[in-house]
Amino acid sequence: MPEFVITDSLFIDYLGQLSMVDFKEDQSEYLLYDRQRKEFVRVNNKGNILQTKNLSIDGKDYFGTQYFSINYLPNNQLLFVGSGHFFWYDRELNLIEKKEIPFNIKSIYFSPGHVNLVQEQRLFTHAYSKDINEASTERDEFLSSHPFLTVFDFKEEKFISQDYIPKSVQMIKSPGKYLDSAPFSLLHNEELYLLFANSPEIYRYSFPNLELMETIELNPGKSTYSQIAPLPFENYEGGTFEMVFENSAYFGLFSSNEYLLTGYYGAIPSNVMEEYNSTATQEEKTIIKEKYKIPYYQIIKEGKKLWEGHLDIQFKNQGGRLFADHKLNQPKVEEELDYIPFYFYELR
Repeated sequence: MPEFVITDSLFIDYLGQLSMVDFKEDQSEYLLYDRQRKEFVRVNNKGNILQTKNLSIDGKDYFGTQYFSINYLPNNQLLFVGSGHFFWYDRELNLIEKKEIPFNIKSIYFSPGHVNLVQEQRLFTHAYSKDINEASTERDEFLSSHPFLTVFDFKEEKFISQDYIPKSVQMIKSPGKYLDSAPFSLLHNEELYLLFANSPEIYRYSFPNLELMETIELNPGKSTYSQIAPLPFENYEGGTFEMVFENSAYFGLFSSNEYLLTGYYGAIPSNVMEEYNSTATQEEKTIIKEKYKIPYYQIIKEGKKLWEGHLDIQFKNQGGRLFADHKLNQPKVEEELDYIPFYFYELR
């Protein structure tokens, strides 16, 4: 059984909340984002703040407030992918160039999101043509009718490859209204791995030509994982359409050394949900969610699941590094600190 080992840490003297955006390949510089202040913060590998800048204010470097992804490029530039444009910035966050994105990116998650993966000048994303009528996106067959899986060369401005979502994905097998259809993606041993939030399989592809090579069945525990059954579009009236409390969803796909790691949230049992929806007070609802909606992880090596279980930690991944805001097996400090910690982990 591999172990989680802390290999590095970063402490930033900052009052507020920062989310990790990306960092340079040599780990000499990190970019973070304060959603409340709408500020980007650059720090070095000692945690010293190099720059703060608000790009939501109209001006020559204006970007906005929402982004799908931001990545350091090998040429020391930063690529911002917004809802409709590519933005290239220098490392001091001065705008160099702006271009319209020639397709629509399909995901509801922004700042940060998980829909994009950037490798050199290639972008893997979840996209569809701008020629498609928006009304058609609200139909059961929409996700199976278009090649959403896309690799785009943003320097040459051309598509490298496109493919359809596999037929074995739950969203294709059971069409309907889902919260988000964009897969989690990562490059591991020069191959592309995809995990859809509502489907317990990992799909291994060649990259960048998107040839499906393997489907890895995750078989999550029956006592902790409950498969979502979506509502048909014709019956959808808004609200919490996925019944997210009584069903499970994957929240991440990570890699470390020769291992893959997945994370999903547990489900509230149906008999407990009856109490939750009928008689539970707000305090009792909080207790129920804290008991059942907890993270479970699976460790995979060479297509085989080695372990599955609960860990009291919320792992995240950026730039191929696994990190969290506290140490494993130690309680998270709830009071506000005068610094922001990041602990970087490896599976060994």
